[in-house]
Amino acid sequence: MIYDHIAVRRESDFIDTSVSLLVEKIESSIEQFSHCIIGLSGGSTPKPIYEALGMAAMDWDRVTIFLVDDRYVPADHEDSNQKLIRETLLENASIPDSHIIFPDTDLPLHECIHEYDMRLAGVLSSGIPHMITLGLGEDGHIASLFPPVPEEAFKNRLVIHTETDQFAVHDRISTTMVVIGSAESKIFFLKGKGKKKTWEEMIASEEDKQRWPGKAAFDLGGGVVVSYW
Repeated sequence: MIYDHIAVRRESDFIDTSVSLLVEKIESSIEQFSHCIIGLSGGSTPKPIYEALGMAAMDWDRVTIFLVDDRYVPADHEDSNQKLIRETLLENASIPDSHIIFPDTDLPLHECIHEYDMRLAGVLSSGIPHMITLGLGEDGHIASLFPPVPEEAFKNRLVIHTETDQFAVHDRISTTMVVIGSAESKIFFLKGKGKKKTWEEMIASEEDKQRWPGKAAFDLGGGVVVSYW
Protein backbone atom coordinates (compact mmCIF):
# COMPACT_ATOMS: atom_id res chain seq x y z
CA MET A 1 0.00 0.00 0.00
CA ILE A 2 1.23 3.48 -0.86
CA TYR A 3 0.00 6.41 1.24
CA ASP A 4 1.08 9.49 3.15
CA HIS A 5 0.62 9.37 6.93
CA ILE A 6 0.28 12.53 9.01
CA ALA A 7 0.32 11.66 12.72
CA VAL A 8 -0.58 14.30 15.32
CA ARG A 9 -0.50 14.25 19.13
CA ARG A 10 -3.32 16.62 20.07
CA GLU A 11 -6.98 16.71 19.10
CA SER A 12 -6.78 20.39 18.15
CA ASP A 13 -3.92 19.55 15.78
CA PHE A 14 -5.98 16.70 14.35
CA ILE A 15 -8.77 19.12 13.43
CA ASP A 16 -6.48 21.93 12.23
CA THR A 17 -4.29 19.61 10.14
CA SER A 18 -7.30 17.91 8.56
CA VAL A 19 -8.98 21.20 7.68
CA SER A 20 -5.75 22.64 6.24
CA LEU A 21 -5.31 19.54 4.10
CA LEU A 22 -8.88 19.74 2.77
CA VAL A 23 -8.66 23.47 2.07
CA GLU A 24 -5.37 23.00 0.23
CA LYS A 25 -6.78 20.24 -1.96
CA ILE A 26 -10.05 22.06 -2.65
CA GLU A 27 -8.23 25.23 -3.68
CA SER A 28 -5.82 23.25 -5.83
CA SER A 29 -8.67 21.50 -7.64
CA ILE A 30 -10.49 24.79 -8.23
CA GLU A 31 -7.30 26.32 -9.58
CA GLN A 32 -6.64 23.40 -11.93
CA PHE A 33 -10.16 22.43 -12.98
CA SER A 34 -12.31 25.45 -12.00
CA HIS A 35 -14.32 23.10 -9.80
CA CYS A 36 -13.92 20.56 -6.99
CA ILE A 37 -15.95 17.37 -6.49
CA ILE A 38 -15.82 15.96 -2.95
CA GLY A 39 -17.26 12.75 -1.50
CA LEU A 40 -17.92 12.96 2.24
CA SER A 41 -18.23 10.21 4.84
CA GLY A 42 -20.15 10.65 8.08
CA GLY A 43 -19.42 9.73 11.67
CA SER A 44 -18.36 11.45 14.86
CA THR A 45 -14.67 11.72 13.91
CA PRO A 46 -15.05 14.14 10.97
CA LYS A 47 -17.84 16.20 12.58
CA PRO A 48 -15.60 18.95 14.06
CA ILE A 49 -13.50 18.89 10.89
CA TYR A 50 -16.56 19.63 8.74
CA GLU A 51 -17.69 22.37 11.14
CA ALA A 52 -14.32 24.11 10.87
CA LEU A 53 -14.06 23.54 7.12
CA GLY A 54 -17.42 25.21 6.56
CA MET A 55 -16.05 28.44 8.03
CA ALA A 56 -13.10 28.53 5.63
CA ALA A 57 -13.17 31.41 3.16
CA MET A 58 -13.22 29.97 -0.36
CA ASP A 59 -15.28 29.93 -3.52
CA TRP A 60 -17.93 27.44 -2.41
CA ASP A 61 -19.89 28.06 -5.62
CA ARG A 62 -17.25 25.95 -7.35
CA VAL A 63 -17.63 22.96 -5.02
CA THR A 64 -19.88 19.93 -5.46
CA ILE A 65 -20.36 17.47 -2.60
CA PHE A 66 -21.87 14.00 -2.45
CA LEU A 67 -22.16 11.35 0.24
CA VAL A 68 -19.82 8.38 0.15
CA ASP A 69 -22.52 6.47 2.03
CA ASP A 70 -25.60 6.95 4.18
CA ARG A 71 -28.03 5.07 6.34
CA TYR A 72 -31.43 4.38 4.84
CA VAL A 73 -33.30 6.67 7.24
CA PRO A 74 -35.21 9.96 6.79
CA ALA A 75 -32.99 12.93 6.00
CA ASP A 76 -33.75 14.52 9.38
CA HIS A 77 -33.00 11.34 11.38
CA GLU A 78 -30.23 11.53 13.97
CA ASP A 79 -28.35 8.71 12.20
CA SER A 80 -28.49 10.41 8.78
CA ASN A 81 -25.15 11.42 7.28
CA GLN A 82 -26.85 14.12 5.23
CA LYS A 83 -28.24 15.62 8.44
CA LEU A 84 -24.69 15.62 9.82
CA ILE A 85 -23.34 17.42 6.75
CA ARG A 86 -26.15 19.99 6.77
CA GLU A 87 -25.57 20.77 10.45
CA THR A 88 -21.79 21.07 10.12
CA LEU A 89 -20.24 21.94 6.75
CA LEU A 90 -23.38 23.44 5.22
CA GLU A 91 -24.17 25.55 8.27
CA ASN A 92 -21.68 28.11 6.92
CA ALA A 93 -20.40 26.90 3.53
CA SER A 94 -22.63 28.42 0.84
CA ILE A 95 -22.58 25.49 -1.59
CA PRO A 96 -25.42 25.84 -4.15
CA ASP A 97 -28.29 23.38 -3.68
CA SER A 98 -27.70 22.04 -7.19
CA HIS A 99 -24.16 21.07 -6.11
CA ILE A 100 -25.34 19.03 -3.10
CA ILE A 101 -25.88 15.41 -4.13
CA PHE A 102 -27.54 13.31 -1.44
CA PRO A 103 -29.61 10.12 -1.75
CA ASP A 104 -33.37 10.64 -1.53
CA THR A 105 -34.20 8.35 1.37
CA ASP A 106 -37.91 9.18 1.09
CA LEU A 107 -37.98 6.87 -1.93
CA PRO A 108 -38.37 3.10 -1.60
CA LEU A 109 -34.92 1.61 -0.98
CA HIS A 110 -34.18 0.24 -4.43
CA GLU A 111 -35.52 3.38 -6.12
CA CYS A 112 -33.32 5.43 -3.79
CA ILE A 113 -30.27 3.40 -4.81
CA HIS A 114 -31.07 3.69 -8.53
CA GLU A 115 -31.80 7.43 -8.36
CA TYR A 116 -28.59 8.14 -6.44
CA ASP A 117 -26.60 6.04 -8.91
CA MET A 118 -28.00 8.08 -11.80
CA ARG A 119 -27.33 11.41 -10.11
CA LEU A 120 -23.75 10.46 -9.30
CA ALA A 121 -23.22 9.28 -12.86
CA GLY A 122 -24.28 12.74 -14.02
CA VAL A 123 -21.89 14.48 -11.63
CA LEU A 124 -18.96 12.21 -12.44
CA SER A 125 -19.49 12.45 -16.18
CA SER A 126 -17.58 15.73 -15.94
CA GLY A 127 -14.64 14.23 -14.06
CA ILE A 128 -13.47 11.98 -11.24
CA PRO A 129 -13.92 12.95 -7.59
CA HIS A 130 -11.04 15.19 -6.61
CA MET A 131 -11.14 13.84 -3.07
CA ILE A 132 -13.06 11.53 -0.79
CA THR A 133 -13.05 11.48 2.99
CA LEU A 134 -13.14 8.10 4.68
CA GLY A 135 -13.01 6.45 8.07
CA LEU A 136 -12.08 2.92 9.06
CA GLY A 137 -14.49 0.90 11.15
CA GLU A 138 -13.11 -1.34 13.86
CA ASP A 139 -14.37 -4.27 11.78
CA GLY A 140 -12.40 -2.95 8.79
CA HIS A 141 -15.25 -1.40 6.81
CA ILE A 142 -14.92 1.81 4.81
CA ALA A 143 -17.96 3.74 3.55
CA SER A 144 -20.71 1.13 4.13
CA LEU A 145 -18.69 -1.67 2.57
CA PHE A 146 -18.72 -4.22 5.39
CA PRO A 147 -16.46 -7.29 5.32
CA PRO A 148 -16.85 -9.64 3.64
CA VAL A 149 -17.45 -7.00 0.96
CA PRO A 150 -19.76 -8.20 -1.84
CA GLU A 151 -18.18 -8.65 -5.24
CA GLU A 152 -20.56 -6.11 -6.79
CA ALA A 153 -18.73 -3.40 -4.82
CA PHE A 154 -15.76 -3.90 -7.14
CA LYS A 155 -17.70 -4.02 -10.42
CA ASN A 156 -19.35 -1.34 -12.57
CA ARG A 157 -22.08 -0.02 -10.28
CA LEU A 158 -21.57 3.37 -8.62
CA VAL A 159 -24.01 2.80 -5.75
CA ILE A 160 -25.18 -0.39 -4.04
CA HIS A 161 -27.36 -1.49 -1.15
CA THR A 162 -25.40 -3.01 1.74
CA GLU A 163 -26.51 -4.42 5.07
CA THR A 164 -25.03 -4.77 8.53
CA ASP A 165 -26.16 -6.33 11.80
CA GLN A 166 -23.54 -4.46 13.81
CA PHE A 167 -25.36 -1.14 14.02
CA ALA A 168 -28.89 0.06 14.72
CA VAL A 169 -29.55 0.97 11.08
CA HIS A 170 -29.14 -2.19 9.02
CA ASP A 171 -29.84 -0.90 5.50
CA ARG A 172 -27.13 1.24 3.96
CA ILE A 173 -26.52 3.12 0.71
CA SER A 174 -22.88 2.97 -0.33
CA THR A 175 -20.77 4.11 -3.21
CA THR A 176 -18.53 1.39 -4.65
CA MET A 177 -14.84 1.09 -5.33
CA VAL A 178 -15.52 2.53 -8.80
CA VAL A 179 -16.22 5.85 -7.08
CA ILE A 180 -13.88 5.53 -4.10
CA GLY A 181 -11.00 4.14 -6.09
CA SER A 182 -11.24 6.75 -8.83
CA ALA A 183 -10.83 9.67 -6.42
CA GLU A 184 -7.60 11.59 -6.85
CA SER A 185 -7.18 11.74 -3.06
CA LYS A 186 -8.58 9.30 -0.48
CA ILE A 187 -8.26 11.04 2.88
CA PHE A 188 -8.69 8.84 5.95
CA PHE A 189 -9.43 10.48 9.31
CA LEU A 190 -8.51 8.01 12.08
CA LYS A 191 -8.88 8.77 15.78
CA GLY A 192 -8.61 6.65 18.92
CA LYS A 193 -6.90 3.51 20.19
CA GLY A 194 -9.52 1.24 18.63
CA LYS A 195 -8.82 2.66 15.16
CA LYS A 196 -5.07 2.35 15.75
CA LYS A 197 -5.50 -1.35 16.54
CA THR A 198 -7.62 -1.90 13.41
CA TRP A 199 -5.19 0.09 11.26
CA GLU A 200 -2.21 -1.94 12.44
CA GLU A 201 -4.14 -5.18 11.90
CA MET A 202 -5.00 -4.15 8.34
CA ILE A 203 -1.41 -3.16 7.55
CA ALA A 204 -0.08 -6.49 8.82
CA SER A 205 -2.79 -8.64 7.25
CA GLU A 206 -2.36 -10.59 4.03
CA GLU A 207 -6.13 -10.96 3.57
CA ASP A 208 -7.71 -9.54 0.42
CA LYS A 209 -9.99 -6.63 -0.49
CA GLN A 210 -13.13 -8.48 0.61
CA ARG A 211 -11.77 -8.42 4.16
CA TRP A 212 -10.02 -5.05 3.96
CA PRO A 213 -11.64 -2.70 1.40
CA GLY A 214 -9.34 0.06 2.65
CA LYS A 215 -6.46 -1.84 1.07
CA ALA A 216 -8.19 -1.65 -2.31
CA ALA A 217 -8.54 2.12 -1.89
CA PHE A 218 -4.87 2.58 -1.00
CA ASP A 219 -3.68 0.28 -3.77
CA LEU A 220 -5.28 2.62 -6.31
CA GLY A 221 -3.15 5.55 -5.16
CA GLY A 222 -3.78 8.95 -3.61
CA GLY A 223 -4.11 7.72 -0.03
CA VAL A 224 -3.57 10.13 2.87
CA VAL A 225 -4.02 9.20 6.52
CA VAL A 226 -4.43 11.78 9.29
CA SER A 227 -4.27 10.04 12.66
CA TYR A 228 -4.63 10.98 16.32
CA TRP A 229 -4.19 8.11 18.76
